[in-house]
Amino acid sequence: MAARRQLKRSIISYTIALVAVTLSIFPIFWILSIALKTEIDAFAMPPVWVFDPIWGNFQRAWTSSGFSSAFMNSAIICVVANVMALAVGIPAAYALNQRVSPGKTAVLVWLLIAYMLPEFLFVIPVYLLYQEIGLYDTLLGLAIVYQIFTIPFTVWLLRSFFAEVPTALAEAARLEGASTWQIIWKIYVPISAPGIAATVILNSIKIWNELSIALALTFDNAETVTLAVAGFRGYASIDWGAMSAAAIIAIVPMALFAILAQRHIVQGLSLGSVK
Repeated sequence: MAARRQLKRSIISYTIALVAVTLSIFPIFWILSIALKTEIDAFAMPPVWVFDPIWGNFQRAWTSSGFSSAFMNSAIICVVANVMALAVGIPAAYALNQRVSPGKTAVLVWLLIAYMLPEFLFVIPVYLLYQEIGLYDTLLGLAIVYQIFTIPFTVWLLRSFFAEVPTALAEAARLEGASTWQIIWKIYVPISAPGIAATVILNSIKIWNELSIALALTFDNAETVTLAVAGFRGYASIDWGAMSAAAIIAIVPMALFAILAQRHIVQGLSLGSVK
């Protein structure tokens, strides 16, 4: 009887998981099918399920509307923004993890509030500031403004990872004459490497998919991949095939990044969990 109940629970659990996966993957599959169809087949009713795939939409997407440049812009912004976030977040997470940290609670609360605030609240003041100092429509400008959400997230996540590092190691290193920076970079960073990798991956996905800030603070030179995908919408028509192909191209890097680094994500997130 118990075995039958366990089998029933397993069937229900796997069924729910299968439905959830199907609902998550189906939109991507539908976009991919539009990218591989002719315009007539893409909007035929009933839908055409068997067709000869075409690849011209992908070539047209990559070579038109500055999509390839926008793709590289997003990649560069991800790298620069993550370097900035780690440069600030690692020392800050270490400091906030110490028992005696003046104003620790206030700083943590402020970081949490800053992360939770809607992004569009910062757009107008940053836009005016960037116009004055020449950072409007620049890759560096976007990388800097993305610290609004990357630094709070990085500090909160790394703080939980650093909490798992045995304090005895740091104390022994300090007795041997190691400085605070040596303790951070030679003890905390190597031990927390999976957590740092998970943080970088999650930050990269957030930056790669961000739209509202990029829409307000760029025009042409620093256009990101999300804006380039929307750029296939014309005044009176939409190039659905090229737009769908561009969307698939934009999805692939982060999907591959997450798949290849899933071990670091799981290991990093479990590193900061409660034992």
